[in-house]
Amino acid sequence: MTFELDNPIQFDYAISNLKTFLGRTVYAISNLKTFLGRTVKVLDSDKNKTNKDDLFLPTKEHIRNFESKSVVQTIDFKLNDLKQVSKFKYRYINIIGDNNKFILRYQNHVNNWWFDDGDKKTFNIGKSTRKFRYVIKRERLKLLPNDYKLICKEGGVLRFQLKHLNYYFQSENSWQRQQVKTWITANDRVKDKHLIALYKSKGYM
Repeated sequence: MTFELDNPIQFDYAISNLKTFLGRTVYAISNLKTFLGRTVKVLDSDKNKTNKDDLFLPTKEHIRNFESKSVVQTIDFKLNDLKQVSKFKYRYINIIGDNNKFILRYQNHVNNWWFDDGDKKTFNIGKSTRKFRYVIKRERLKLLPNDYKLICKEGGVLRFQLKHLNYYFQSENSWQRQQVKTWITANDRVKDKHLIALYKSKGYM
């Protein structure tokens, strides 16, 4: 979201934690039209400070390393897809390319990345030309509400691009090509209804 102000917000200090900064400094916006009609509060640079040693500033080597990673897949990541991220409170998001589909899959467990415990949400958001999987913690994926280009790169790097603005995330784990396995589940192997009932009662299915 962008909008023009009559007067610029005056500050010249670094922000190490945007969520904390916004929570302390900016009023909650319940009605955008009403908010824009008010005079914007000038921030006090003497009170809103942070320690520069707490900031992570990428070196030229960091930037070259990010940019040199080969692109695995590029796809439009729409605002509606981003809303799904905040809607479901699962711990992990899987970004998957498989069977020519680009899929978002939500899950909670980490005991076996490829185990299917049945507690999940899956959304097909497009087409994929490659086979891959990235896993990232849902709470880490903080983005402003916009449409993005999602660029999946080698080395577990996820890049969300909005014009000149780029967000980079390192996934918890990632797989490409032949390393991508199928989901492990017993549902298609067990046929006996009594055994199925027993397995379900013990949480195996």
